[in-house]
Amino acid sequence: MEQLMVEVKTSEQLGHEWIEAIIQKDFDRLATLCQPDVSSSLLLPKRFLTYDNVGDLTAKVKDWYDEYDSIDKEQARVAMVGQKLGIFYRLNCKEIGASYTIEQHVYCTIRDGRIEQLKLICSGFQPDQVLADDPSIVQGYKSAGFTPIVNQPALQVDALLEFTANGEQGTTCALLTPYIKGKLGNMTSGQILEVRVDDVTAKEDIEAWSRLSGNSLLKMDQLAGQGLVFYIIKK
Repeated sequence: MEQLMVEVKTSEQLGHEWIEAIIQKDFDRLATLCQPDVSSSLLLPKRFLTYDNVGDLTAKVKDWYDEYDSIDKEQARVAMVGQKLGIFYRLNCKEIGASYTIEQHVYCTIRDGRIEQLKLICSGFQPDQVLADDPSIVQGYKSAGFTPIVNQPALQVDALLEFTANGEQGTTCALLTPYIKGKLGNMTSGQILEVRVDDVTAKEDIEAWSRLSGNSLLKMDQLAGQGLVFYIIKK
């Protein structure tokens, strides 16, 4: 992969290429923008991650974006902040049945034309609703066998699953997944399952599981106390 880097880029060029590599899901190209021993710190909505090599960093970025059918740039800004490169982007990520908005702020130090240190702040994937006045999207969902969700006061829920982790934070995903699969197995395509959990660390795990399984996470709400509620549409 290192042989793909055939020119020394300005910092601003590097920043724009970082954004375009994500939009194109070209994760090999993303790796060429970093030093092999790049040090990265990722501040996510529910956790903080650190990596000390380009392989782990790009694997995490791939985990975030690879499952989406399309990624569109809504806003972007690349500029030097003193001696650091600042990269900002707001992306709209689409898959069948759902659309998500994400913002990430990245601050980098550069060595020999590549990123040496990286700090990233992430908003998380925030679910959007399908707009009723976009007939092409709605028809595409109907053709794929989905019931499109349009702007409305509340989602029409078809089934409910309540799960208690008994205070064991971080274990919800592994324990909950079989229950979700069982519930969805008795539902038809396009129906919505409401899942209530008392583990506040479940957000990113459920988001990742939904993307990998193809069952779209339409919305997440905070319940009174420490609970979360997820709305999952069956593929």
